[in-house]
Amino acid sequence: MQRRQLLSLASLPLAAALPARAAPEPPAPAETWQERPELQALFSQHNTVGTLVVFDSATRRWQVVNAARAYERFIPASTFKIPNTLIALDSGEAIDDRHPYAWDGQRRWLDDWNRDQTLTSAFRVSALWVYQDIARHVGAARMQRYLQAMRYGNARISTRIDSFWLDGELRISAVEQVDFLRRLNEGRLPIAARTLELGKRVMLREQGAGWRLYAKTGWAKDAKKKPAVGWYVGWLEREDGTACSFALNLEMRRDALAPQREAIARAMLRELGLLMN
Repeated sequence: MQRRQLLSLASLPLAAALPARAAPEPPAPAETWQERPELQALFSQHNTVGTLVVFDSATRRWQVVNAARAYERFIPASTFKIPNTLIALDSGEAIDDRHPYAWDGQRRWLDDWNRDQTLTSAFRVSALWVYQDIARHVGAARMQRYLQAMRYGNARISTRIDSFWLDGELRISAVEQVDFLRRLNEGRLPIAARTLELGKRVMLREQGAGWRLYAKTGWAKDAKKKPAVGWYVGWLEREDGTACSFALNLEMRRDALAPQREAIARAMLRELGLLMN
């Protein structure tokens, strides 16, 4: 009986004998890489050196200023509040974007820190004590698993769970920052959809007609590297769902460069035609 069934199948036309297959999806367009050395002048105007890396999902084009530095790893400092926020929400250590944190009464150097916070306000004023509390509650084992699954930089934490992104072994390059943010926007991080939705509420800094800006600054002081490094990383989200992820870092040769991190990044994004204001 089995032999007769096989013979009858063999006698059918090939298209009828085989199950129908879905048409293969067309391959994604190739990504391109373009260096923009003419934008180096914006760093030179401030007597510093730095790099900017941009990936635009609409054109699938990478653009970079100072490609050599773009691959150099530095301490993430406060830019780590982006993954730390997502980890807090995904692990349940923060219920939502308004999760409260009671000030302990200890006065710290920045006045904006010396008050009760929510997750959103802590991100906006970069309240270190809130994120240290989050890290301690997440714990070293869970934190390590998240960083490895997220492929965040070298994903290395030290024994000091509440400061490893400031003075530990964690390092990340501008290219890796952009890759992380790109995967965040593409929904390819190992987190729940609700986590991403709430996290974006926390990280929203500015919006205009047809766009939203999400961003975070950082100031990394590394005992092994001088001078300190200033960061400005984030992404522009357009109403059509495409996004432009970016990461800038520069040498903080003087404190006056602190506000210039964002200013230089915005100027470069405008020159690239990616930011209108």
